Amino acid sequence: QVSAFSTWEKELHKIVFDPRYLLLNSEERKQIFEQFVKTRIKEEYKEKKNKLLLAKEEFKKLLEESKVSPRTTFKEFAEKYGRDQRFRLVQRKKDQEHFFNQFILILKKRDKENRLRLRKMR
Repeated sequence: QVSAFSTWEKELHKIVFDPRYLLLNSEERKQIFEQFVKTRIKEEYKEKKNKLLLAKEEFKKLLEESKVSPRTTFKEFAEKYGRDQRFRLVQRKKDQEHFFNQFILILKKRDKENRLRLRKMR
């Protein structure tokens, strides 16, 4: 397994015994390695991004199912649902709080719109 964030010099000892290694000249080997590393970095970045998007969606589902109110604090939410797998999918507390606060803002906006609608009906 060759790391995407490694250098040619560090990985050379791993690939020198591969029969395909001898099929290329020295310059081509290094070029192909550099190309592989660039491609692998892009793939890993996409994987990480997709993982975060999936985690965000699952976290959002948890928020919707939990029936939090606009007055609920993140601390209360975390104490109650911190053991839920969907909560733990978002690994950084900063991200958890950000997603929670976004959701609470939406709830507050809906709540305000509903109150205005009720006033107009009276």
